[in-house]
Amino acid sequence: MSTEDLTARARIRDAAIRLFTARGMEKTSILDIAEEAGVSGGLIRHHFGSKDGLREACDAHVFDELLKFKEDVLAKGAANPGFLPSFDARQLLYRRYLGRALIDGSEAAAAQFTEIVDGTERYFREQGMEMPDPRGVAAALAAMTGGLMILQDHVARVLGEEPGTHEAMLRMSLAAGHLFLNPLGDGETLEKAREALAAYERKG
Repeated sequence: MSTEDLTARARIRDAAIRLFTARGMEKTSILDIAEEAGVSGGLIRHHFGSKDGLREACDAHVFDELLKFKEDVLAKGAANPGFLPSFDARQLLYRRYLGRALIDGSEAAAAQFTEIVDGTERYFREQGMEMPDPRGVAAALAAMTGGLMILQDHVARVLGEEPGTHEAMLRMSLAAGHLFLNPLGDGETLEKAREALAAYERKG
């Protein structure tokens, strides 16, 4: 593939990521993407085959970049406990894309969510963290963090921050971290809830 083809492919992919994030896949046409990327619809089909093929390429790129970002943050945080991540415009876009993909029913996004839950559950077990339902906790944690991606504009708005900015994302991340480290309920309340659920299941 020539350098020109690689550049065109990346330009198409990036245009699609922007439009899929803003409108969703169903409301975005090949012609919309072609206009945004400054190419022909035929060139999109040449590189990706179809809109579904293009979304698969967008999904793979976004998930790969988010994983690199996460690994970089973990590495820098391990070396410097006071490290705070920097959410640039590209990372913010990719997080918004992932949230939209989960809503739109992307198979790749669903597989990514499952992979996150699997990895989180594995981490709990490797760390010897005792809990009645580690997979349930892993799934709830993934949903909570995913919810921040999906609702980040609304969260930023109620916080008085500009949506889609580093400041808004950092404030949300720190607030979520506080909740994880400072649970709102106590162990006794949670145990009563577990007992109530167990009694309900016995009746069923």
